[in-house]
Amino acid sequence: MKISGIICEYNPLHNGHLYHLEQVRRNGADGIVAVMSGNFVQRGDAAILDKFTRARLAVQGGVDLVIELPAAYALAPAENFAMGGVALLTALGNVQEISFGSECGDLHLLYQAAKACHVCKTEYADVLDDLTRSGNSYPAVLSQMVEQLCGREIADVLRQPNNTLAIAYLNAMEEMHSPLKPMTIQRRGAGHNSMQSGADGTASATYIRQYFSEGGDCRRMMPGFAWRVLRDAAAEGKIGSLRNLERPILYRLRTSTPEELHDVAEVAQGLEYRLYKAKRAASLEELMAHLQTKRYPMARLRRILLHMLLGIRNEDMQKIPPYGRILAFNDVGRQILHDSKNRHLLPFSHSLAELSQSSADAYRCAQLDARATDIYQLSRPVIGQGETDFRRKTAMQPRQNRRTETEGV
Repeated sequence: MKISGIICEYNPLHNGHLYHLEQVRRNGADGIVAVMSGNFVQRGDAAILDKFTRARLAVQGGVDLVIELPAAYALAPAENFAMGGVALLTALGNVQEISFGSECGDLHLLYQAAKACHVCKTEYADVLDDLTRSGNSYPAVLSQMVEQLCGREIADVLRQPNNTLAIAYLNAMEEMHSPLKPMTIQRRGAGHNSMQSGADGTASATYIRQYFSEGGDCRRMMPGFAWRVLRDAAAEGKIGSLRNLERPILYRLRTSTPEELHDVAEVAQGLEYRLYKAKRAASLEELMAHLQTKRYPMARLRRILLHMLLGIRNEDMQKIPPYGRILAFNDVGRQILHDSKNRHLLPFSHSLAELSQSSADAYRCAQLDARATDIYQLSRPVIGQGETDFRRKTAMQPRQNRRTETEGV
């Protein structure tokens, strides 16, 4: 049985994601395991739908087993995000490949770029650090250094977001000596952050979220079953957004000391003092305006605010995840789990309470995940109940006939 792994957010699930899954099947995968971000995502925002709903939709869309990427890794820079996902796929013990999208679609070119990045981060680490300290953003400095070392073709690979994440996956596999074999699928249609929909019905998740928030009808850009769930969630006040966490974020900042802010994940180079000075801000928009500089991209600043709110520290994302929490599966997913029983390198379970007892690191990780879910409940127009993450059970999903499930409303 050939099992392929995917690291994803599905925020929300759209036609481009279905295309990726179809290509993975065409490449011979009998089973697909997705490591999916929980209730917060890497761009520094609350997920548009909660993790259990997105996991269920993923199974309807063609995934067989969904495992949660814990909050500390979901809300992390590309390197740590990739490390967490690769570690969980590797730890199952029976996943043979990892499949990821890229703009270039060229695995050889991605490997060259990954090697160049590794050289810059190791042999030229001092230069990289000096240039970022001078006020330049880390991605911009890295691409400039790669261009000087290897030429423009390799550097241009780093200037596309899916390529950048693909490189992070390759580097993570190299560092972990993971046996996973990489497979890349060229992204088609609308780009990663494109604010236009493609003629073929593809659109970026960024565009879909924005268009939907303005009252747009996204059914052409999404499978019918996912669109119906998104539409109904909006009607019920169950759409997550960072904007709804404005007051908790401002409260947390106003009651923090510079010493406490220094310990927040991704805070470095004196940023704690800039955060402390910005505590007079009366809105999230004003706060971001105070914080933004060329050195700190908006996504990193949003993540830092969520790290502060959730209590995530740098050390929380430096180790590999201590467990794999199962969010959804079908009959094939059940077989994948059964086959991994004597091979897996970490505990896997649907029960967060059970997983939290497996080690001290697991207890810390579980507490962060539970806190993330509690705070996520505040990010929706209709506030949800607290203390739900330890009680929620995984529901098995029947394997769907996706031909009928993806038809429009």
